[in-house]
Amino acid sequence: MRRLLIIADDFGLTPGVTVGIVAAMREGLVSGASAMVCVPGAEDNLRQWSGAAAGCLGLHLQLSGGRPACDPARVATLVDREGRFPRKGHGLGSLALPADQIEREWRAQAARLRALGIEPSHMDTHHHVHRHGSVFPVFRRLAAEWGLPARAIGPAMARSLQACGVPSAEHCAIEFYGEPITVERLVAVVEAGFAAVGGAGTLELMVHPGCADAALRARSAYVEERERERALLCSDRLAAALDAAGVSIIAPSELRKAP
Repeated sequence: MRRLLIIADDFGLTPGVTVGIVAAMREGLVSGASAMVCVPGAEDNLRQWSGAAAGCLGLHLQLSGGRPACDPARVATLVDREGRFPRKGHGLGSLALPADQIEREWRAQAARLRALGIEPSHMDTHHHVHRHGSVFPVFRRLAAEWGLPARAIGPAMARSLQACGVPSAEHCAIEFYGEPITVERLVAVVEAGFAAVGGAGTLELMVHPGCADAALRARSAYVEERERERALLCSDRLAAALDAAGVSIIAPSELRKAP
């Protein structure tokens, strides 16, 4: 059995991104989305559109690309002098970030999402910051406490999560980002992902569909590409190609069930 969970990151980033993700869920193959709460306008976007992703909207935990949900003074090691997270998460791997500050901030982000009436269906992180050694133990502990399926980047991470009772796919393929945005490349990424877990099982695929808007252009270099991802994920040709490969699309709730 080959089960595929397709999760759209960055729900709430801008109005256009949010609308585009909703379209990819309603009209395409996207199984669910992950919501960020620490960027400007996120709460308004979530209030307006979260109902369209009810039951399939997870928490996209941030340590990069926004402002903390906590008072910056309470997470001082995580922010710059202006109280902002770093723009990207790449440099975090070289830092020994304090677990208590990460946990404090992520609890505040979860509380902010729940205050909007959204109970997350799963959890992952912006810029994959939970890959880093000082961050992953906090991510795993909170996933276990909250009882949420969590993103595993690689089979070893999946085993570590599952050993703590955290449901996850066996691997999350994160390589489908940037050009070429084609059926052939997406299917190749999926095939490589399944190969990493023995050819079958449960795989997650990270995607970034959206609609371009001025807010996105001011905030990200990945703009028109989101439009092309949305069109691809809504295409009959992609659906047929995945079906021919023996792939079944699943919802986040299916991670709690044995294949």
